[in-house]
Amino acid sequence: MDLDVGCRAEERYTSVADDFTSPAGEVTWTMTFRRRDWDVQVRTNTRLTCGAETFHVNATLDAYECGRRVASRTWNESTPRDAL
Repeated sequence: MDLDVGCRAEERYTSVADDFTSPAGEVTWTMTFRRRDWDVQVRTNTRLTCGAETFHVNATLDAYECGRRVASRTWNESTPRDAL
């Protein structure tokens, strides 16, 4: 089958001492799949932050075929903290 698969993940987390609205996390993934003249890649980035009342999620997904972006999607969602 001669399928080459690659994966790279990066995670970053931050917060400031007693500031309960400061924590943030960001995760970036890159997956690659190659076989003969077929070459695809998927990249995702997700960032979670919060305010006093709300969690915020911002995410993107980009898909590539032979180096050309063929699909892209972005999410920007918020949800109440509900006493957390």
